[in-house]
Amino acid sequence: MKISRWLVVVPVVAVLFCGCAHRTLDSVKAEVASYYESGKHERDVARIMSKAVKLLPAKGSYNVEGSAVVFDIDDTALNTYEYQKGVGFGHHGPAWHQWIGMSRATAIKPVLDFYNQAKDRGMPVFFVTGRREKFRAVTESNLRQCGFDGWTELFMKPDNFNDESVVGFKSGCRAAIESRGYKILINVGDQESDLVGGHCRHKVLLPNRIYGVK
Repeated sequence: MKISRWLVVVPVVAVLFCGCAHRTLDSVKAEVASYYESGKHERDVARIMSKAVKLLPAKGSYNVEGSAVVFDIDDTALNTYEYQKGVGFGHHGPAWHQWIGMSRATAIKPVLDFYNQAKDRGMPVFFVTGRREKFRAVTESNLRQCGFDGWTELFMKPDNFNDESVVGFKSGCRAAIESRGYKILINVGDQESDLVGGHCRHKVLLPNRIYGVK
């Protein structure tokens, strides 16, 4: 478990390894790598998002007005697998910050397709991310270069954020969105902490076999 000063990141590979005497940590990491590199992860995401599309109101429907969609960024909209594998499926804050600054994350295509379908139907889209405010410029650039554009607002953690959990921050952002008159129809994330705390009608949880964020 890697404990930073602002949140708790739990490497899933370490959790899978603990208590499994017949498995080595290297074998668990190999299984995780295979899951992502074989395309299984993207196929699982595509299956989930194909169901989520059915939750979108029809274009021009009165249900579109005021209905919004919220997305997490890392390993929801943008794929950070390159970084995760590069650090051995653990977590190292300075390396993570350096990697963010390189804008090397790639789009998770089924999520991008869903994002564009929501926009095409006239729905406002928001991002709520655990990234810090100081990374706004590079994050916006990375999103746009991956095809995510035209969002209504991007919410980022303050640079001095030091809570151990992101739940209060993320649910608070959703509450702020609703206070402006929007109704959040769908909230998409790869962590339970992206989704709990209310302020949305439907939750869409994507698979993440690398880490968990409280």
